[in-house]
Amino acid sequence: MRIIVLNLTIDIGNTQTKLGFFDGLNLKSVQKLSSVDNIPWQSIIDTNKITHSIVSQVGNVQSDLETLHNNTQYVEVHHQLQLPFTSDYDPFTNLGIDRVVGLAAATYLFPLENILIIDAGSCITYDLITSKAHHLGGVISPGLMMRYQAMHTFTHQLPNLEIQQPSSFPPTNTDEAMHHGVISSVVAEIEALIGRFRTFTPTFRIILTGGDAGFLSKRVKNGILADENFLAIGLNLLLETNKS
Repeated sequence: MRIIVLNLTIDIGNTQTKLGFFDGLNLKSVQKLSSVDNIPWQSIIDTNKITHSIVSQVGNVQSDLETLHNNTQYVEVHHQLQLPFTSDYDPFTNLGIDRVVGLAAATYLFPLENILIIDAGSCITYDLITSKAHHLGGVISPGLMMRYQAMHTFTHQLPNLEIQQPSSFPPTNTDEAMHHGVISSVVAEIEALIGRFRTFTPTFRIILTGGDAGFLSKRVKNGILADENFLAIGLNLLLETNKS
């Protein structure tokens, strides 16, 4: 018997879009798209029996979301939505929507715990939320691909590389030198910032999410829980909370 999916989460980022298909609170499948152009929303709604949808947007949206708005109970994440946490961020409306979703997910999934959320995407964001569901603030830094692209864009000779684990140290060619520079700097940054946040809150659970979470989780030695679907789960919980 086919499982009927009711909730659709749509996470529109800077470089990709992720669709999450939920039967209530249960994540059934995830689909990653390189863009949101020409997505057959009506077919997705009909095939999966979607009744509710939620959209988080941080990228430039080219897709027509009117079909979702008109054919499902539709929620768009914004700063005035019913949220399960408070924040010191000033102004709160400058806090990225992806960070809002991550903080909501942490609060829903790990109540009464201090949580550091590290979202490794186009940028890497770090956000600390207390066991009282209060966001103390966070950090933004360039992501892995942004560091590679910066070296290529702002020099005349450095190549345009993809993310790759370096094989030898010390590096003896330009590609390996760049791989070491990017990967080592990000890993060192993550470990240093975890230590810095511990000066404010000595104990906390660490959640690593985002497109580069799987790659980085193998290289950071700090008891990190890696979950690339953390934001999708958070979106679905926000949808459940804000259903009309």
